[in-house]
Amino acid sequence: MNYALDALWWRLTNPQVRDLASLLTAPALWHSGCELSVRQLLGEQGFRFLLALDERPQPLQQFLATHQPYGQRLGIYAEHLLCFWFSHAPHTRLLAHNLPVMDENNKQTLGALDFVAELDEQIYHIELACKYYGDAAGVPERMCGLNQADCLTDKAAKLSKQLAWSAQAAGKEVLAHIGVEHIQSASIVRGIGFSTQTKFTAQPLNQYAWAGEYVCNWDEAKLLCGTQQNVYLLPRMNLLAPARVQTSQLTAWQELILLDKALVAVVEKRPDGYWHEIQRIMMRKAT
Repeated sequence: MNYALDALWWRLTNPQVRDLASLLTAPALWHSGCELSVRQLLGEQGFRFLLALDERPQPLQQFLATHQPYGQRLGIYAEHLLCFWFSHAPHTRLLAHNLPVMDENNKQTLGALDFVAELDEQIYHIELACKYYGDAAGVPERMCGLNQADCLTDKAAKLSKQLAWSAQAAGKEVLAHIGVEHIQSASIVRGIGFSTQTKFTAQPLNQYAWAGEYVCNWDEAKLLCGTQQNVYLLPRMNLLAPARVQTSQLTAWQELILLDKALVAVVEKRPDGYWHEIQRIMMRKAT
């Protein structure tokens, strides 16, 4: 699935609102078994709220500014986007963010619950993951990020452990301190899977995940672009939503060929005067 072509991206223009919208509406990269649906995240008024926020983004921008700097940590930025949503969307209420879970036996911190939030009167423990993994054949056990130590199977296993914390004694105890007794665990797994395949078929990958192209050199990337040779080298903090950039932000191929690995957006110009992403490519030279 090429989520970058969704009609939503013709309408939203503010970069932060686009990032937030991607967290709310993108398909899961892999199945955790307890995904929050787009319908649950948006509620009945979510789209209208996003459109209004796109027209007047100052509340979101001010909220994000109070939590900077993010130190090039995309996950922290994404967490604060969702903090804003759970705190301001009409059907949600944020009860806790990064709630520490302690092992009472040795007084060590096991970790933290990303969010405790109420959506339409149901309280959830929510864990967020935003990952960009690639493998030519789309094999989950071989899929990893630009940093090859960051692997899909490791992250999926870690996420499962994190989702279980709220059902364990230590998690129940910390939840009791904020007045929560009955809770469901749920995940928001976002990102892109890169391969040479047309569809993901192996578990736990979602066959409807946002999919990109995987290449081992820039010549292969150029072939994929065909007649559309305009590209944008994606900074780490700009990965969440499909790119929408000005002409001055486009990247020359001469700059790309010096890189051993990168994520790039193939872009086309639309009537609004901006270049919009139509495809995303992971390039990682074979070692």
